[in-house]
Amino acid sequence: MGTDHADDVDVDRDTAVVFGPDGSSTVLAASVLYDDPDTDAEFILARIDASASPGNNNQSPNASSTSRFGTSFSFLSRLVSPRSNSSSALDNGENTASVQTADADEVDWDFWGKVMTNYEDIARKQPKLLTKKLQLGIPDAIRGSVWQFMSKGKSLELEATYRALLTRPSEHEKVIMRDLARTFPSHEHFKDPNGPGQESLLHVLKAYSVWDPEVGYCQGIAFITGPLLLNMPDEEAFCVLDKLMRSYNFRELYTPTMVGLQLRLYQFDKLLKEILPTVYSHLEAHEVKSNMYASQWFLTLFAYRFPLEIVLRIMDIIFAQGIEATFKFAFALLKKNQQVILATTDLEKLLQTLQNTLFEPYANNANALIRDAAAVHISKARIDRLAADFTIELSKSRPDLLSPEALRSENRRLHDSLRKLEDQYENLNREHIRLVRLNIETTLEKERAEQLVEESQTTLHGLKAVLSSERRVAEMEVQSEMDLLAKKNFNLTQQNGDLLEMIDRLESLLMKRESRINELEQTVKTLKLAKAR
Repeated sequence: MGTDHADDVDVDRDTAVVFGPDGSSTVLAASVLYDDPDTDAEFILARIDASASPGNNNQSPNASSTSRFGTSFSFLSRLVSPRSNSSSALDNGENTASVQTADADEVDWDFWGKVMTNYEDIARKQPKLLTKKLQLGIPDAIRGSVWQFMSKGKSLELEATYRALLTRPSEHEKVIMRDLARTFPSHEHFKDPNGPGQESLLHVLKAYSVWDPEVGYCQGIAFITGPLLLNMPDEEAFCVLDKLMRSYNFRELYTPTMVGLQLRLYQFDKLLKEILPTVYSHLEAHEVKSNMYASQWFLTLFAYRFPLEIVLRIMDIIFAQGIEATFKFAFALLKKNQQVILATTDLEKLLQTLQNTLFEPYANNANALIRDAAAVHISKARIDRLAADFTIELSKSRPDLLSPEALRSENRRLHDSLRKLEDQYENLNREHIRLVRLNIETTLEKERAEQLVEESQTTLHGLKAVLSSERRVAEMEVQSEMDLLAKKNFNLTQQNGDLLEMIDRLESLLMKRESRINELEQTVKTLKLAKAR
């Protein structure tokens, strides 16, 4: 594929990543398929926010496209009988054992109807449920439609542009035609040189090479275009491809500098050292760099080796979570093959394993791959931090590679971080005020309790005086009252002690909150200075 090698840089940072349970994977029921959806929900929400930011809002699905897709339970159910053309294309492809999503009768069509009605609303309000459904796979019959809703990739204007682009020549056309037969050589839909599959692939790749002359053509683009064409017409596949390139940050993978690929490999190296340190050390000892085997994972979404049916399941996750989800699948592969990798010392065999045979344990079991990838816990904050580290390193070594778009993206990230810190500051400030008020109320209660104790003691002294002067007359009566008052005094003293202890705890908590507020204020100042620079 002719990719450039990414520069190796090493900046040690504290880890914020935890891998799932060691050893073999545990098969879970569908209802608990996903181990802990919090981190995936975090990526889903981040992807929604990114798609809503300025510059990422292409024309959203309009009324005509919505009515065409349909969103009702009955309509969606009818889509699978008979199955759609895209599903037929899959059935005519490679071995699909244990790969297809749930049968039509098992699909929650009501849920997917809601997704197609308002994907963003479902993603924001029910990200954990959405994650679990995605882990089970988008139904084949509506996968292309759901992808378009996820990516906001439906654009009638861009479809018209696509048709106009087809009439224009491309300097990359000969190279594209040469690669067509080599992209999916064993898949029924794409292997015929005169068939509709290769024709559609040629049209989309040619049009995009004219549409984005800086990127032009790279064979990796063909590998992510193929799955799109199995699920939607040419013009819609072109629009979604453009979304993947610009909104999902695939484009930087294929530019001449391939700075996006360098970023992903930088993040991959750091995460590999944290998640699988023994594998990292073994590869380092044998001088195996990530650009020797992992580049194609990011450039093709594993489509150069995995059956397309599994790639579709991977793309279900990527459309929801972003390109960062690729890391989870990469580490699932390495974890599954860890013992084989560590036992291989020959360089040629080690590269053969990493480039080709790494995929064999999952060849006919997409559910196992999805489950194992779900067990890889990588936080969005860690991914963003590594991206910031890479930008700093690149600005020192190769500032010419930092495009204005990359700088704007970093500025947006800093702005978002500042906004989040300001929100945290506001929350802490409100909590501080609440604690101060609680402290005042507790202090007043303490004063009232002390006054009551003092009054009780005064009464007790008076009764003692009466008892001494009229001892013979009221001895039994006074003794009874003294016992009652003594018991009351004991209870009040005990309550007073409890209040004093509570005040001590509140004062300690207040001091910690004030210290945290000071730290956050210092962080906000630092970020504002960074933003100003």
